[in-house]
Amino acid sequence: MREDFWNIGYPLLGALAYTTALIAVATVAYAARRRVRIWRIGAPMPDMNGWVRRLRKTLKLVLADLVIHRRFIHRELYPGLMHLALAWGIVVLLIATVLTAIEHNAAEYLDWEFPTVRWRVQTGFVWDVFGGLLASAGVAMAAWRRYVIRPARLNTVLEDGAILILLGLVLVSGFLLEGLRIGATELNPANPLYAPSSAQWSPVGYVFARALSGMGLTFAAMETAHAVTWWAHVAIATAGIVYAVVCFTKLSHVVLGPLNILFHPDRRCGVLRPMGDFEQLETFGAKDLPDLPWNQLLGFDACTNCGRCQDRCPAWASGKPLSPRKLIQDMRGYMEERAPQLLAAGSGDAVPVPTRSMVSEVAGEEVLWSCTSCAACTKGCPVYIDHIDTIVDMRRYLTLEEARIPPAAQAALQNLEQRGHPWRGTTLSRTDWMAGLDVPTMAEHPDAEILFWVGCTGALVERGVEVTRAMVSVLKKAGVDFAVLGDEETCTGDAARRLGNEYLFEMLARRNIETFRRYNINRILTTCPHCYNALRHEYRQLGGNYRVEHYAEFVERLLKGGRLTLPDAVLPSTVSFHDPCYLGRHNGFYDAPRRVARAVPGLELREMKLSRDQSFCCGGGGGCTWIEESGTRISHVRSDHFRETGAETLATSCPFCLQMLEEGVSAGDTAGAPRVRDLIEIVAEAVSDPPSET
Repeated sequence: MREDFWNIGYPLLGALAYTTALIAVATVAYAARRRVRIWRIGAPMPDMNGWVRRLRKTLKLVLADLVIHRRFIHRELYPGLMHLALAWGIVVLLIATVLTAIEHNAAEYLDWEFPTVRWRVQTGFVWDVFGGLLASAGVAMAAWRRYVIRPARLNTVLEDGAILILLGLVLVSGFLLEGLRIGATELNPANPLYAPSSAQWSPVGYVFARALSGMGLTFAAMETAHAVTWWAHVAIATAGIVYAVVCFTKLSHVVLGPLNILFHPDRRCGVLRPMGDFEQLETFGAKDLPDLPWNQLLGFDACTNCGRCQDRCPAWASGKPLSPRKLIQDMRGYMEERAPQLLAAGSGDAVPVPTRSMVSEVAGEEVLWSCTSCAACTKGCPVYIDHIDTIVDMRRYLTLEEARIPPAAQAALQNLEQRGHPWRGTTLSRTDWMAGLDVPTMAEHPDAEILFWVGCTGALVERGVEVTRAMVSVLKKAGVDFAVLGDEETCTGDAARRLGNEYLFEMLARRNIETFRRYNINRILTTCPHCYNALRHEYRQLGGNYRVEHYAEFVERLLKGGRLTLPDAVLPSTVSFHDPCYLGRHNGFYDAPRRVARAVPGLELREMKLSRDQSFCCGGGGGCTWIEESGTRISHVRSDHFRETGAETLATSCPFCLQMLEEGVSAGDTAGAPRVRDLIEIVAEAVSDPPSET
C-alpha cells in the first residue's frame, strides 16, 4: 500500500536522492580505481587461467557461505549465526530497495506495472521481518560479541563501533521512517491511503506507528518528521557506503572477498607457486611490493582482520611471534605506505628506496621462520587469503638473496645439496633398512607394478626405518608387486622448497623425474604425506605426472578387497589419531586412516578436541623440523591434546609427525609415557598372513 516518494516532492526532490546515489557510486568507483592501481604494482599473476572453472568455484563458494554460512557455522556457532543474520538481513533489504526502484521507474517512465506491485503487502512483510528485523538481530549480536563477550582476537574496537553505529542508524531510521509513513497514511482515516489491515503486514513499522501515535504525535507532525527522517536515512546510507568502500573498512569484504576468491591461485592447497625461469629473474623471492603477485596485494585488502587465522595458528598458540592476522594487516599497512612512492615514480625512473624493509622490518624474519605451512590459517580464513604464499615468497628472498636462514635449516639445505637428504649425522645408507627383507630394487625388477618411495626419513632415521619395514611387511603379506629405488632415490625437495630454496628443489625434483622416466615409473606409493604432496602435485609443474598414493588410501583398498585380513581382537587398545597437515588439510585425507584404524579388531578410536580439518600441527612442517623453536614447542601443545583423550596410543601417518610427537609425549611424561606409533605399524602387527593357495 506504499506510495513511492510519498511526502518527498517527486520528481524535483526525489531526483536529488538519485543524484546523491550517483555521487556515492562515482566516489566508490574513483576509490576502486585508485585501489586497482595499487594492486597493479604487483607482479603478473602467473596462474591466471581457467576462467569458467574460476567463476564456477567463486559462485559455489560465495553462495555456500552466503546461503548457509558453512565456513562460519561449522567452526563457531554464535559468530556464524550473527553473520548469517547480518548478511541475509542486508541482502533482503538490498533486494527490497532495488525492487522498489524498478517498480517505481517502470510505472513512472514506461507506464508499466511491474508484476511484483500486486504483492506489495506480502513483500512488505518479508522486508520487515527477514530484512530489517533479521539485520537488527545481527547488529545486536555483533555489539554483544564485541563489547560484552569481547574475544581476544578482535582488536578493531573503534572501527567495529563505527560500522555498528552506521548499520544501527540505517536500520533504526528505516523503521522510524516506515512507522511515520504508516502512521500518517495507513492508520489515518483522513488519508486516501487509509488501510489499517494492510498496515499490520509490516509488523515492525506498524509497532513504530502505534508507538508514535501513542506519544501524541499528530498526523501533520508525522508528515514533517517523515520528510526530515527520509533525508537523514538517505544521508546515513550514502555516508555508510562511501565510508565502507572509500576507507576500505572490513565492510568492503562484501566486494573484495568474492574478488579474492575469483583471483585465488589456480593451485591446490599445499602446492607452492614456481618462481619461473631463474635465468630471467632479476630478484629471487619478494623483497618489495613489486615482487609479490598482484592478487596477493588484493588479498591484503580483502582481509577483514577477524583473527580466525590467528586463532588456528599453532605457532601463535605456542608463543611464537607469528600472527597470520597481524602479518597480513602489517603488509596492508606497508602497501598503503609504499604504494604512493612507487606510483609517483615514472616508468623510466629509478625505484625509490623504501624507508623500511618489507621482509625484515614489516614482516619480521623470526615471524617468517615460525610458519609450519600447516594451512590452518588459509583454511580458516573466511575470504580465502593464502598466507603461505606470501610467507614463502619472502623466505625465498632471505634464502636465495640474503642467505639469512636459521643455522640448522642451513645445515639441512647443505646436506640436501651435497648428499641428497637433510639428515646430517646419520650413519645409515639408503639401503640399510632392507637387510633381511628381500626387497627388490627397480634396477633388479624394472617391471614392478608399484614403486615404493621410501623417503629420506624412512631410510635414514632409525625410527623411520621401523615404519618402512612395517610397510614392506604389509605389502608382502598382501602380495603387492613392488620395488624400491634404493641408492638411486634422493629427496623430493619438499623441505628445500618450503625453506625458500626453490633452485635446490627444482634440481632434486628434476633428478627424480629423470629417474622415473628411465624406469617408466607412473605409479608410486609412499608413507610420507610431504613426499606424496610433492610427487603428486608439485612435480607436475616440472612435467612429472604420476599416480601417487599415500599408504592410508592404499591399505584401505587392500582391506576392502580382501588382500589383507585381520584376526579377531588381537590388539585391544585405545588410540587417538593425529591428522598430519599434509595428509589432511592439504590433501583432504581424513576418513581413510580412520577407516584403517577401525578395521583393526579391538582398537577403539578416540578423537582429540582438535581433529580432522581443525587438527593442530605437530610443528615439523614447512621445514620447521630443522628450525629451533622459541617459546613452547608446538609438539608439546599437541601432546597435551592427546593426553586429554586418555588413549593409550597416539597414532599418525607421517614420519615428521611421528618424530615430533614422540618427543612431545616423552617430554611431558618420561615415566611410562604413552606410545606414539605410525598407523602402518599397528596394521603390520595386526594383519594376518594371507590364506595359502591350494
